[in-house]
Order: sequence, then structure tokens, then C-alpha cells
Amino acid sequence: MTIMSQKDCEEWAAMIAQMQDDPSWHPVYNKKGVRPVSNNAPDRGPNDLEEQISRLKFRNDVLHKANQKQVEEIHDLRKKVAKLEKDAVDQFRNKGEM
Repeated sequence: MTIMSQKDCEEWAAMIAQMQDDPSWHPVYNKKGVRPVSNNAPDRGPNDLEEQISRLKFRNDVLHKANQKQVEEIHDLRKKVAKLEKDAVDQFRNKGEM
């Protein structure tokens, strides 16, 4: 289990808000510059293919980034577990119990 920092929580909330495609959720100022926010942009509707493609590309990018973060965390945890196992074995060997 990983505890998220305040910054991680804010990024996660912003990602979910953008994925919902609800104009009321979008901040006026988009810090990451992922997608320009414009209040006077014409509403193309949910059936517009260009809108669907851009939405799916954005979701794909966000999910790939989240997946990569998790893969790195898993590798880090596996290294830590291997080190702890080695230390435990070495500790017992030094005491002569193994």
C-alpha cells in the first residue's frame, strides 16, 4: 500500500476531472498544459470522432504514465524485498543457526 502525497492526490484528481470531460471540472488555468482550456470553444458533442480520438489519446497517455509509475514502484519493492531476505539469511548465518 502506498500513501499518496498531497501533490499526487491533486494530480490524480485533475486527471480524473479531465477524463470526465465535464467543463465544470476543468480548471481555468491548466498547469500541465495537457489540453488548452477554453470556455468559448464550440461543443462538438459526444459523437464527434475527432473529440473521441483526442479523448482516447489523452486517456491512453495518462494510463501509460500511471502504469509506468507502478512498474517502477514494483521493481523498487522487489529490490528491497530481495535485500531484506539476503540480510535475514546473512544474520542467521552469522549466528550459526543455519
